[in-house]
Amino acid sequence: PTSSDSRRSRYKPTTAIITTRTTATMAAPSTASSGGKNALGLSEDFKRHTCSGFLAGDENVRFVPSFSYDKIELMSRSSIGPLRAGIDTVVPLWLGVLLRQRNMGRILPLEWMDVDVLRGVLQHEKDPTKASFSSELPFRYAELARSILAVESDIDQADQIRLLLEDIATVRMDKIRRNLHTLSEQSLSQTTTLPIIDVTNIGSLEMAALRPFITQAFRDHLTLSRKIQSANNNTEKNAGAQQARASRLGRPSAKTDIAADEDENDVVDDEVPVNKGRSRIRRFR
Repeated sequence: PTSSDSRRSRYKPTTAIITTRTTATMAAPSTASSGGKNALGLSEDFKRHTCSGFLAGDENVRFVPSFSYDKIELMSRSSIGPLRAGIDTVVPLWLGVLLRQRNMGRILPLEWMDVDVLRGVLQHEKDPTKASFSSELPFRYAELARSILAVESDIDQADQIRLLLEDIATVRMDKIRRNLHTLSEQSLSQTTTLPIIDVTNIGSLEMAALRPFITQAFRDHLTLSRKIQSANNNTEKNAGAQQARASRLGRPSAKTDIAADEDENDVVDDEVPVNKGRSRIRRFR
């Protein structure tokens, strides 16, 4: 083979993995919302879940390969491997899912993917005295769990883990709704201190669901604030114009009255007799 063929064969494994990343990333959610759809017929929830799942593909997981291979050089991150059969190593999620779909190893469940840990998280989220979210779960816990559970069928108590994750997501969304209702009770135009919403340790799933509402709410508030400011400016301008007009049309001042009296006296003194007692008054400007 030529030198170019040898170079292509040397980089062939990495190229094959990179080109299949899009299909190996987290599977799309099984049910999509029937909300607004774009020209391709994809709902907004579907697009948010797909984008969030793609970003979660760069998270690290523990993978136990059933083969041995040298280091894999990637352009997006440092090298991976070397891979040794039966020895777990750290790989990105998209690579672990790809190799698991080809039965070339298995993905180890994450530490927090345990029934006892998830029950503790659920109790923390249900506690009304704790405003923040639990720190036991990572930022993209939903995407990681859905991807791993979709390809791994031998995880202990997998069904119980799914139910607990669904309950946690529901309780977190209810907590966010309560906080938003608390904020909406206060007028944003008041100068008093508004309540602070604690979103520490919020997950990407909750953030993706909350972003459209928060963005539109602040956009509407900005529009209304500008209209109110413009109306106030117009009111002040009209009041100033009316005051100036009233001052121009009002009674003359005392100096103006004295000057008018002096002019009348001058006119009387300048009378001259004309034809049998008739007088003519000279007019002065």
